[in-house]
Amino acid sequence: MKKLISTGAIKNIALVGISKNAGKTSLLNSILKDFPRLSRAVMSTGIDGESEDRVFKTPKPQVHLYRGDMFCCDADTLSLHGSSVSVLHSSRYSGRKLYLAKAEADLDTQITGPSALRYQREMIDVMHRLGAKKVFVDGSLDRKSIALDDSIDALILAIGASFGSPEQIIGEILRLIILRDIPVVKLSGYRYKRLKQSRTILVQAGERWQDTGIASLINNEKKVLELLDKNPRALFVPTSFTDFLYEKLSRAMARPDFQLILRHPECMKLNIGNLKKLQKHTKLNCLIPFKLAAFALNSTATGRDPISADRFREDIRTAFPQETFYDIMEI
Repeated sequence: MKKLISTGAIKNIALVGISKNAGKTSLLNSILKDFPRLSRAVMSTGIDGESEDRVFKTPKPQVHLYRGDMFCCDADTLSLHGSSVSVLHSSRYSGRKLYLAKAEADLDTQITGPSALRYQREMIDVMHRLGAKKVFVDGSLDRKSIALDDSIDALILAIGASFGSPEQIIGEILRLIILRDIPVVKLSGYRYKRLKQSRTILVQAGERWQDTGIASLINNEKKVLELLDKNPRALFVPTSFTDFLYEKLSRAMARPDFQLILRHPECMKLNIGNLKKLQKHTKLNCLIPFKLAAFALNSTATGRDPISADRFREDIRTAFPQETFYDIMEI
């Protein structure tokens, strides 16, 4: 974790969780506490740092900032802090005014950010222009989230006991590791750019890429099967690939010389069994890699019976001896 946070080339880090109440805010607070010398800024793709959980009404940690930290907030949060903050920048996004503020003293706060991806990118750029060397984004594992955008240099995954049983948690970690390890496709700069900009399914016949005009696999299975019957070299899919679609299309894709290219590995919404079978029979690649760089454990299970933190850590670390798992209390 120390190497990841301190590496200068890694400027934008997203914190994501495998479920709600996975411990992202506690993880962020641990990082801010343990790396005080960083010139940093924090934002969220939603609202984080509420004093209580909206569903279970249990206490939640606020984001604890230190003097000099930059953060994104709304007008209500700004007014709560008074002279404890100074305003560096303000912008209006989709009718909502947001501020970049600097903490003039240590404080506990909520953080927020724009909801649209392009505005989230803009906000990060502004943070860097105002002096932040490192930006931390409280995000989500969503293919439309900036956490999976190529502007993010690394992801830290918070693994909370709230997700489910130890077996379910281990299965989800395995699924994400398989997605992390899907290799980036090797293409020329022109072809890479063409695929990245495409919002429709592309098919490669011979050396040429053709636009199918199909925006999604969903409800277009018959058309896609007709394309696959012609034995193309590759298919580029910029949208979700689900278990239902796997059952419809997997046989036609089961060729060792066929390449399925995903915009991002998280487009693959398959259960672990189907994912393993597809990986075995079809060559998988992606345009944007799943930049999962570190794992942080949180044994607290909001809304569930508490479990032993020692057992929680031991079960996961035993299942994945090749990976490093940090406990939020140990960072």
